Amino acid sequence: AVVDEPDLAALYQDPGFIIDESVPDLADAHLLGWSLTRTRQEAMEQAQAGGWPVTAVNRPVDLLTDRHFEERGFFVPVDHPVAGTVRQPGPPIRIADGWELRRPAPTLGQHDDEVRAELAATDPQSPPEAPPQSPPPGSATTTDRPLPLDGIRVLDLTVVWAGPYATCILGDLGAEVIRVDNPMIFPSATRGMMARPPKEIIAEVGGIFGGYPDGEPGERPWNRVALFNAHARNKKSITLDLRKDAGREAFLRLVERCDLMIENNSVDLLDKLAVDWETLRARNPRLILIRMPSVGLTGPYRDYLGFGVNFEGLCGLTAIRGYADADLSESETVYHMDAASGSAGAFAALLALRRREETGVGEMIELSQSENMLSHLGELLIDADRTGRVHVPLGNRHHRNAPQGCYPCRGDDAWVVLSVADDADWQALAEVADHEEWLADERFSTAAGRREHHDELDELISNWTGNHTPGEVFAACQGRNIASAPVLHELEAMADPHLAARAMFHDNGNAELGTHRYPGHLWHWDGPDLAWGPLPVLGGDNESVLKDIVGLTDEQYADLEADGHLSLDYLDPEGNPL
Repeated sequence: AVVDEPDLAALYQDPGFIIDESVPDLADAHLLGWSLTRTRQEAMEQAQAGGWPVTAVNRPVDLLTDRHFEERGFFVPVDHPVAGTVRQPGPPIRIADGWELRRPAPTLGQHDDEVRAELAATDPQSPPEAPPQSPPPGSATTTDRPLPLDGIRVLDLTVVWAGPYATCILGDLGAEVIRVDNPMIFPSATRGMMARPPKEIIAEVGGIFGGYPDGEPGERPWNRVALFNAHARNKKSITLDLRKDAGREAFLRLVERCDLMIENNSVDLLDKLAVDWETLRARNPRLILIRMPSVGLTGPYRDYLGFGVNFEGLCGLTAIRGYADADLSESETVYHMDAASGSAGAFAALLALRRREETGVGEMIELSQSENMLSHLGELLIDADRTGRVHVPLGNRHHRNAPQGCYPCRGDDAWVVLSVADDADWQALAEVADHEEWLADERFSTAAGRREHHDELDELISNWTGNHTPGEVFAACQGRNIASAPVLHELEAMADPHLAARAMFHDNGNAELGTHRYPGHLWHWDGPDLAWGPLPVLGGDNESVLKDIVGLTDEQYADLEADGHLSLDYLDPEGNPL
């Protein structure tokens, strides 16, 4: 949100506009008056032209005619033998050679004859070679194997969550990840909302920006904030100011020794820093550059500003997430786009490394986070294209299962979720709840009837669950194979016995942070333990990286230090710690 008067004055075209701090809702009232006289598209375009991060809240059907995605050719027509020609999302990952649509989605059994013919043509005397068998977990052969990305070095120029999460996954897989920060620019969306937040406001700003151990910002808060440390494991940290020639040259020498570079900054930053793709490729032809722009490197929205919440609105997610009777402005701080983009960025890196094994050279890959987000709404977009349907939030409801919802339980803010898939589940739920009279009610005798009378069912189920704890309802329902689960708060999840048995949480930290528990890896496998390195401190690896990897002499290193590049603190323009 804009908080300074010049920005709001320019937006309202009122040079005399002044924020009255004694009336905190005044700015919102002015904004509402301004927005009501414009369409959502007009409001977005005018605000973005003034450098204000505003995006339209679209529904999936609106995206099909959006000029940005049309110009980028994102939606592609696909000829299907049953459905006819439908438009569907194209590839969110764009590579140098483009992509090829090889075939539409198959119909059931469409390729039976083709596969049978291929099997019949196979020489029965020469069966296909069996894949090698993996050694049992924990065996010497298993633990001696390297991690998949052992020997791969990644240069990390990422911010906020989406990009850092991508490099976190690569570090888990064994890559050496080197994060580069400019000590002269404090990244407020990455390292905390301010360099030195007063302790008294930490509790008020919530867990994302106020997540400091014991509520203490400490001597160097940027090393203690959960927003950064959640995805900082297995990374090294160095500081360089790429706006200066010496810092840029040290950075380019590091580029020569890296396999991958990942960034998700504003689209023009690399050009402004003179480390554009042509410069990088000239220094290291084998380098792979993964760029993760918000909406793409081309198109009308190329320069649009915003965070995940902005582009989730632009891409139709906000308009379908939430309760059916809620206002669209009632959006929780659940950022789907960041997590989705981070995993897609890691996948793009693996794709590019695989291609480099064949080509011997690197390439630049563009991953539009918005287009990746659209791929998560693929079925809604295809349906909207075929039918023109305007999709709306369903809340906890489902188009088929009924009843389904989140129900209150005994206790303080205690809840359980459950979903009835068919008549057998419905009978089991009535028996578990000891309310067989539900089965005699004709309103609930069919799935269609249960959907029609869902509100009445919710009241009945809530009366039952309200007399039990979430764990009791969960155990009873699972005992009859009814899909259900307790709604856990963070501390409850960390104490959950199932997650504990799967070693979901691990200790991690550093000298400035202390040791705390963090969510672990997303998967288990039969190979060696995935990497779980300590959390870095800003600039803590300057000497080892710049001397041992880049090869700077003691004199060159001292010159960088004298020029203000190497620091354990974020600095003001005069070079003093913030």
